[in-house]
Amino acid sequence: MKTEESIEKTLLQQTCEKLLKAQQEIDELAVHLAVGRADGKDKFELIKSEFRQQVKQLKDLLGKSSENTISPEVKEKIESLELQLTLGKADSKEQFEEQKRKIVDAVTALESKIKTQWQKIQTPDFFTHEVETFVLKLEILRLRFNLKKFEVKDNYRNKMAAARTEINNLTSGVKDRLGKGKEKVQDFKDEVSLAYKHLRKAVESLS
Repeated sequence: MKTEESIEKTLLQQTCEKLLKAQQEIDELAVHLAVGRADGKDKFELIKSEFRQQVKQLKDLLGKSSENTISPEVKEKIESLELQLTLGKADSKEQFEEQKRKIVDAVTALESKIKTQWQKIQTPDFFTHEVETFVLKLEILRLRFNLKKFEVKDNYRNKMAAARTEINNLTSGVKDRLGKGKEKVQDFKDEVSLAYKHLRKAVESLS
């Protein structure tokens, strides 16, 4: 039987793994699009498909919550987001921007509806990571649609390295946070937010 500390350790480690995965995926997408090894239209479809799977996982998780069944309002917002993610292929900059706007609006509406129920399930942060990663990928794709071509320069590499360092520091410090109470957990969440800020700065430096 898992102790409370072992559960906490597992959740913190999973957060670090998701951060590292996000950094790797974002960096890979930027590099592949910059050197022309990936097509923006196809990547957009792939990224929407992957995020749709995460939305399904969210729906399943909320539906299985022992504290509360999924509310009609949350279900409606999830279905609205799923619909936006199944729209046709974006063949132009205008179509991409329209789809991106509708998807981000649907994500925002969903997040605002699930805050209460969010606190009643065991892993409340997993979808936040998926949203952060997805939105950053959309920003890179926006550059591909708008500029057609962009370069990965030293400024981007330096900022991405800073994000990687922040994530590594989080990973190495997991043990020090166990059993230290809510204050340490909040510190951890603050550092996770900082890591995503580093990732956002790296993406913004591409433009």
